[in-house]
Amino acid sequence: MNISIIYESKYGNGKQAMTYFGDYLKKKGDTVQLMSIHEIKPHLLPESDLYIFSAPNAFGKIVRSMRKFLEKIEIKNPNAHYILVNTCLNPSSIDDKGLEQMEEILREKNITKLSEGLKLRVMAMKGPLESGYEKKLDDLAETIQSSLKM
Repeated sequence: MNISIIYESKYGNGKQAMTYFGDYLKKKGDTVQLMSIHEIKPHLLPESDLYIFSAPNAFGKIVRSMRKFLEKIEIKNPNAHYILVNTCLNPSSIDDKGLEQMEEILREKNITKLSEGLKLRVMAMKGPLESGYEKKLDDLAETIQSSLKM
């Protein structure tokens, strides 16, 4: 399966998580492209079977740079799917709406949600990531494999 992981990472937590995730998916036999939103233009996304978008939340909202990026993306593969990952201080807060905001933008695009998104907790504003974040990403990879029957 061809997977594109597109992330925004303010303090390196999202990059760390998505690098781990990409390496794990590669070990499972997938072709993975990992890129920052600052390395690619939204209308030039590579054609993929699955897009994983990851961004930090700021005060319960998705960061502006990812929101603007998602608003401009063009998906060429009509059979493509997506999964979302957020890094945030308090994933259980009812005020944390980052995933919902990303989903709202993507509803307007030519892309289908594969499964529920994942919130990874950062322990302070600049990190580090919660212990055990790798297991959460491993479980998400298994969800991807079973959902797409690969």
